[in-house]
Amino acid sequence: MANIRLGIDIGGTFTDITVLQEGTGAVTIAKVASRRSDPAGALIDAVERGLALARVDARDVGLLVHGSTLVTNAVLENNLPRTALLTTEGFRDVLEIGRHFRPDMYDLLQDKPLPVVPRERRFGVPERVTAEGEILRQPDSGAVRALLESIRASEAEAVSICFLNSFVNPVNEQLVRDQLHQGLPGLHVSASYEVCREMREFERMSTVVLNAAAMPLVARYLQDVAPRIRELLPNAKVLLMQSNGGSLTVAAAEKNPVGLITSGPAGGALAVQRMGKTTKQRNLLGVDMGGTSTDISLIHDGQLRMTTEGGIAEHPVKLPMIEINTIGAGAGSIAWLDSNGGLHVGPRSAGAEPGPAAYGRGGSEPTVADANIVLGRLHPERFLGGQMKLDRNAAVSVLIEKIAKPLALTLEEAAAGIIRIANANMEHAVRVSSAEKGYDPRDITLVAFGGAGPLHAAALATAVGIPTVLVPEQPGVFSAVGLVMADIRHDFVRTRVLRGAEISAEQLAPLYQELEAEALEALARDGVADQRRRLQRSADLRYVGQAYEVNVPVAGGFFDAGTTQAMLQRFHELHQQLYAHHHPQHPLEFVSARVAAIGATAAPPMQKRARSERRAQAKEQRPVYFEEIHAYADTAVYDREVLTPGSEFSGPAIVEQIDTTTLIHPGQQVQVDDYGNLLISVTGA
Repeated sequence: MANIRLGIDIGGTFTDITVLQEGTGAVTIAKVASRRSDPAGALIDAVERGLALARVDARDVGLLVHGSTLVTNAVLENNLPRTALLTTEGFRDVLEIGRHFRPDMYDLLQDKPLPVVPRERRFGVPERVTAEGEILRQPDSGAVRALLESIRASEAEAVSICFLNSFVNPVNEQLVRDQLHQGLPGLHVSASYEVCREMREFERMSTVVLNAAAMPLVARYLQDVAPRIRELLPNAKVLLMQSNGGSLTVAAAEKNPVGLITSGPAGGALAVQRMGKTTKQRNLLGVDMGGTSTDISLIHDGQLRMTTEGGIAEHPVKLPMIEINTIGAGAGSIAWLDSNGGLHVGPRSAGAEPGPAAYGRGGSEPTVADANIVLGRLHPERFLGGQMKLDRNAAVSVLIEKIAKPLALTLEEAAAGIIRIANANMEHAVRVSSAEKGYDPRDITLVAFGGAGPLHAAALATAVGIPTVLVPEQPGVFSAVGLVMADIRHDFVRTRVLRGAEISAEQLAPLYQELEAEALEALARDGVADQRRRLQRSADLRYVGQAYEVNVPVAGGFFDAGTTQAMLQRFHELHQQLYAHHHPQHPLEFVSARVAAIGATAAPPMQKRARSERRAQAKEQRPVYFEEIHAYADTAVYDREVLTPGSEFSGPAIVEQIDTTTLIHPGQQVQVDDYGNLLISVTGA
């Protein structure tokens, strides 16, 4: 019976797996090294190790969901396949002109990001559609045939199509797409109406270009991994995690790979939301610190924050996605000195190959992990539960040579300086995701996960004023835990600008009916049973004269005048919450209708654990350096598996487990809750 689920998160340094047995709720975790040149191989390694540890039969696996940094890394490294762009004649430079926003408004010498498609591979097509959807000029088939030769000569592997106003009427895009399929069989083609049917030409063009560019990459990966999974897991359905917090089928992923950009971090955000529901905490901030980056997500009042204004490497992606703030700060982040002797940490990472110096794989640069080893926070013999031995001498040597000697610091001062700078980078990102969005840190619980998150979380919380840190039972693979709980999800949108009295049930009901029909059709294609289908409506609204919108939830069921009025009232309330002002007498504009199609996955509830009155017993004491006292302190070391609900102890302390290490600073208090989570009180530390 196929009652086993696998969640796999392929990160830059490690690939994590969670094995969930649906009947009992039992969870088994494992970590294996990622393979930069062979991510599919790392996935297979993780599956084999997870099944062996869980002692389950591969034939009993019914579902595998995985998140990947494949598309993310390709964009960040500017290593996407050659792509061409067809757009309305006269508009081929929209992709390069972009918006007037500057990442640093005071830097007069900053460089614009290079467009994904250079000018020589951007082609104009004689065609035109009005803003109302009237076709003024159909594409000339002869002109398109001539462009086929130019595309072939450019050696492009993929072509994106983005015509002016095609989000209103996509007929011209459909005609050219069909001609491309006929004239250049085997070429990957992505049309904007299939990816992003809403206004704003630059953002829509950027999104479809990234989608087309990722198509060959994802297709090759899936062609490599799919048969290997079928051979290993003959009864498993394979889903991929999306940036919007839902999963999608392999076939859908091949058509819409841009949705995979933040797939791994999205799994972590889902796991944080589930934790909040279980522990009855409404406001949580997830801090996922891995080997390469830190991903921060906010759950407010039990709900994930979503955005349609996300992006990657300064390239906009106009699709619904979980709002995740990602920075280049991880355990593998490299510490380096600039020409003036200033110490920096990241964003460059040592990754898994060669990794930090202490990994013994040829790494020659000091990293955050090396600093933690030098300060006694990581035990060289117990990393990954003893599966991997660390070389402390190598970490000491590289820190002295590259940081301590050039700056005339002691070894401990150099290591503590690296940690302090890494923490400062994360502190800023935490504030951006909480206080700077109007949320009081004192009302938030910080959920620390990822392989390195629990090492840094207590210091982060103290710095930003968050009173409590929650460390889940399996923090090192927490994102993979979220993956096995993910629903299938598709998002549909239509732009239709309505003003004032035009915003009515008569105008909106047919629009939502059209979107809901598409949504149900998509779920049917995925094989989702009727009883598991759910639709969620929302709308983008703004005051007349504003340039950007607020997304507002819309009630389901029959769309009538009451639905419209409730939607408009909710907009005013949200505007007040977000911007501290609202104007009920000012006319509104309805911009876009949205429907999310969800295929619900039954997630087993978290299980409470038996309480114990037994005092927590440390297995040893060892010296650990703490910067706040500028000295080593005798620190109690606990094994996570012996801590049970009701256990309490004080810092300084360290909790070790197979997937991570948790650091508790002097003066901080720890309790173990009913679900086995560590609750660290940092107040007054």
